[in-house]
Amino acid sequence: MKIPPAPREKKSISTNREKKVSRRSFHKLITLGTLAAASGSAGVFTAGCSRSYPALVVAHAGEIPVGGSKIFSYPDDLHPCLLLRPSENSYLAYSRTCTHTSCPVFYRAEENRIVCPCHGGVYSVADGSVLAGPPPHPLPRITLEQRGSDLVATGIVKG
Repeated sequence: MKIPPAPREKKSISTNREKKVSRRSFHKLITLGTLAAASGSAGVFTAGCSRSYPALVVAHAGEIPVGGSKIFSYPDDLHPCLLLRPSENSYLAYSRTCTHTSCPVFYRAEENRIVCPCHGGVYSVADGSVLAGPPPHPLPRITLEQRGSDLVATGIVKG
């Protein structure tokens, strides 16, 4: 007759990973993880909003005649812009790239408008808003400051 082996003691090897987590701790962990992910995503989405731009002299007061314009680049050579002088003491600047298909826009002083010849887009000189045609958004405006006789671009405001 065979004698069955003696029952063995069950030995438990515990590790840190096997510790039980309470329901409350689990929910805290999930909530904190979600908040961390959300704040990280918000940082990515707002990174473009808080961008700082260089101050760049783009012209000198009086250099452009009333009703005239000047093409310049801002904030770098890849972004053409248009500086306008619609009246004696007024200077305005906008991106020169149409918001429809990226064609170059032109200032028509006699009509007091900015036009895109590609598809008939028309923008307001006063604020860059779309007056006619297919452009989906206003032209980005370049902020200007007059420092002595220098006209200085200081930023970009997207409509």
